[in-house]
Amino acid sequence: MNKKEIKLGKNKFLVIDLTEPLKEDTEVYPGDPKPQKEVFSDISQTGYQHHIYKVGDHNFHPHGDAPKHQNLEMQDKGFEVFGLDYSFNSACLIDLSETPEAKEFDGIKYLVEVKKEHLESFTKQISEIGAVLIRTGYDKWLEANKPHIPENLPYLNKEVAEFIASFNNLKVIGIDSLTVDPVGGHNSHQILKNLLIVESLVHLYEIPKEAKNNFDLQTSPVRIIGATGGPIIAHAFISL
Repeated sequence: MNKKEIKLGKNKFLVIDLTEPLKEDTEVYPGDPKPQKEVFSDISQTGYQHHIYKVGDHNFHPHGDAPKHQNLEMQDKGFEVFGLDYSFNSACLIDLSETPEAKEFDGIKYLVEVKKEHLESFTKQISEIGAVLIRTGYDKWLEANKPHIPENLPYLNKEVAEFIASFNNLKVIGIDSLTVDPVGGHNSHQILKNLLIVESLVHLYEIPKEAKNNFDLQTSPVRIIGATGGPIIAHAFISL
């Protein structure tokens, strides 16, 4: 179940789960390590079951990037830097999956290059919130667990990254792609280095159209000291 109505105090919300369970067969960026499970204790022999999971910093759907991930001068800033300011924010969703430039790949339609012109009409909304989520349509690819083709991964070009970074109110930028940069590129990661970059978000299409400009977002990082990234627990809260 990806969504559920809940009550917190006197308030009712529709909660959308933007997080996918980690699987051992999760498709990863080509060349990255796949998740592996190791049996530390077998219950039939020891009386208790205990597994150890070996995962890369960026295997999770979604995951966050630490400043040190692609910024040479920030190697002292691991995933532990993201405190509560980055965990709870007002948010908007910009759905670009049906833009004219979106193309179909293996039965799934999504936008590869996100440009400044795609976001400019949302300037007012962005200026009033703490988090922006961009849906390219690649969330469907992630959920289908299809192999990733680096050249076809959605990304933010340099101009739109600079546009996003110009908003001092923003704490979080999220996308349904594995990365915010094209193959071999680093510009967007470096331009957005002061934000929590959340990648590989899923179920973004579940956010109702009427709530896209006005919902609350939880993006809680599992703060691993020194890590280049790590898992994010992400939920959208829509007031009812």
